[in-house]
This record gives sequence, C-alpha cells and structure tokens, in this order.
Amino acid sequence: MKKNYQKIQALLKMTFESEKRYYETAEDIQIVELKRFLNHQSVERNKYANELVEAFTFNEIEPEMLFIKKGSQKHNGLDLKIVLENSKYLPIVRKCLNYDEDIIEKCAMLVRDKSIPVDILEVITRLMTFLIFQGIEGNHIIEELKAKNNQQYQTKVVQLRNNFLR
Repeated sequence: MKKNYQKIQALLKMTFESEKRYYETAEDIQIVELKRFLNHQSVERNKYANELVEAFTFNEIEPEMLFIKKGSQKHNGLDLKIVLENSKYLPIVRKCLNYDEDIIEKCAMLVRDKSIPVDILEVITRLMTFLIFQGIEGNHIIEELKAKNNQQYQTKVVQLRNNFLR
C-alpha cells in the first residue's frame, strides 16, 4: 500500500507544480485573454491540490507537501523582452498544456488502482476530466490568437505591398 501512496503523492506534487507553472506564465504573458485563462487555470489546480490534501488527511495519509512557492524568477532584460513578445507566448503556454497531459496520464493510471481510497479516486477522476476539457479550451484559445496574429501579419504585408507599388 505504501507504494500506491507514493504514486498519489507524486500526483499531488504534479498538481501543485502545474498550478505554479500556470501562475508564473500568467505573470509573464501580456495578452489579456490568455492571462485570464492562465490565472483561472492556476486557481483551479490549487483547488484540486487542496481537495487531494483534504482527501489524504481524511484517509490518514500524510501529504508530502501542502503548498508550493510561486512567483516568477527575476528576468534579465533580454528574457523579459522575449517573454513579452506576442509571438513567443505559444511555446510557454504549450509547456503548461503538455505538463497537464502528463498529469492526465498519471490520473488515468491511478483510477485503475483499486487499492486507492474511493474519495481520493473521486478527486483524481474530477481532476482528470477537468484537465481534459481545459486542454481543449486552451488549445482553442491558442488557435484563435494564432489566427488573429496571422491576420494582422497578412494585413501588414498587404499594406507594405500597396505602399511599395505606389
């Protein structure tokens, strides 16, 4: 049984880490729509991490961690410029979404484990379902922003062509 608890402890750590990634990414991104989405994702992951801690405590499992320290590292001027450029947000947000896929895989593995207490499995199932749907929403937002950026780029190219042909 101790081994199973290590697996759910790892899920707890991953959930807190995901919260931290979304929080720190939201601090760096300057696109309002995306910043709102990222902040919401951080808050939701915190909620699920706390639900896991509560379920652990109820089942007399000592959580290995109760919180994670958040806050962006200090950026130098070049790093800050790279983070703030609109074209650079995609890889940063994709890293968050990809990490969620790892959590989903971990959840899928754990829900098959019959030795995990039912109330913990219930939180894991809700977390997994939430992450699946939020991944879809996150990808949708990214695609919309990419389309906007492409449209703006095409408009600029047409304007430059028109100015050049005059």
